[in-house]
Amino acid sequence: MDFIFKFDYVLVGLMQVVGFFVQGTTGFGCTVIAAAVTNGLLGTTMGVPYGTAITIPFLCWLAIKGREDISWKDLAKIVALCAPGIFIGQYLFYQISPQTAKILIGAMVTVIAVMNLHKHVVKPLIIKDIDEDEAVDTLLKKVFRYGCLILGGIVHGAFNIGGPLITVYTLEAVQDKKKFRNTMTMLWVVLNSWNMFNQYQNGAFTSELNSALLIGLPMAGIGFYFGMRFLEKINREQFLRIVYVVLLIIGANMLLSNIPWTANMQLATLLSTAVMIAGYTINVMKKRKLNLQAH
Repeated sequence: MDFIFKFDYVLVGLMQVVGFFVQGTTGFGCTVIAAAVTNGLLGTTMGVPYGTAITIPFLCWLAIKGREDISWKDLAKIVALCAPGIFIGQYLFYQISPQTAKILIGAMVTVIAVMNLHKHVVKPLIIKDIDEDEAVDTLLKKVFRYGCLILGGIVHGAFNIGGPLITVYTLEAVQDKKKFRNTMTMLWVVLNSWNMFNQYQNGAFTSELNSALLIGLPMAGIGFYFGMRFLEKINREQFLRIVYVVLLIIGANMLLSNIPWTANMQLATLLSTAVMIAGYTINVMKKRKLNLQAH
């Protein structure tokens, strides 16, 4: 194999330090956090298999270490429901243009970030809604959870960033935090190993990709080491708030920078965004007032 050096590989590797610090701390998030930079600099054809392969050594280590605290029954259920989506996603990856892929990735990451900022920032800090437990598990909630699981499989098969959607389901299925972390880790071992095998079969592992991985793996290891080391010292809730702010910035930038804008599109987008933000703000303030009155 010929070694090829490009400065872009170093920049992508530096992003892995951040992503794998999160992975080492929370047990998930490295691929999603690094996706915008990785795919932006390497292109999706190279960036997606890069994101798949670089996680494997660290995921396997975590899975072996925490094998006794894996919910194997829930893991089997998740894999079975994700599998059809994985095949669909892998087909879509080779059918979608790089620009379209970047728009879709950016949109997905942005939506995920907004949803989680509402959950981790707006609800507890602004609305003052501390109790998030809802006793009644309605049919609509079940459909939403299973829909997220299936869609997560499609997104993961195509772009390797289905984790946050799959997490929506797994958080409900696996209540214990330690089992949740280790079950998710084992899930990524299964899904990413299959993705990597499929990408290898399709000739993704070129000299360029292998060279980028050689540069990126030591940097990912640094982030992973410090993430694990400071796991007990970091307030997870505060840390997740920072992560989702970063995700929002990265996702929105990827989405907005790849849309072929026209003047009319820009105006319509600005107006509709302003209306949605105004409506959302009014709704949040109403809920805040009600909660303050109740307490």
